Amino acid sequence: MFQRIVVALDSSEPAQEALSIAITLAQTTRGEIGICSVVDPIVVSGTAPPSAGMEIVVRDMETEAHRLIDDAVERAHRAAVRAHGETRCGAPAFELLQYAKRFGADVIVTGTHGRRGLKHLLMGSVAEVILREATVPVLVVRAARSAHDEQRADHAEHGKHAEHRGGRPAATT
Repeated sequence: MFQRIVVALDSSEPAQEALSIAITLAQTTRGEIGICSVVDPIVVSGTAPPSAGMEIVVRDMETEAHRLIDDAVERAHRAAVRAHGETRCGAPAFELLQYAKRFGADVIVTGTHGRRGLKHLLMGSVAEVILREATVPVLVVRAARSAHDEQRADHAEHGKHAEHRGGRPAATT
């Protein structure tokens, strides 16, 4: 079924969980994993002109991405899974989709932080773009939510329903 599995990798908890799931999937299907980590220089520089300081930061990010890839490939090999990795530089969703196409992916596994509201608007979602643009199935792994996050989500949801019904949201402590 899924023989050629691409996993998007960074140092986040959801990406690490996506890697674990990709390894398990590859073990189950006797598949192969292509691991891709993308360094986004825009995150560092924004619209500022290039500078020596920014180049150093981007180079450090590339070094970290290479380390992540090497560790992930080794982890897959320890699990008896064939794996290859590549670090790319550019717009993360575009680079991941290009990598998946070149790798001949049957499925893409990616993590998501599950941001909402203003954070989502400002930071966007690589996973969302991959979901919209991918030509193969996409498995999205969400970050585990803490009890505090769950409580905040419950309060926000309760407030929406109360306001929608014409009432006021319940007081929170």
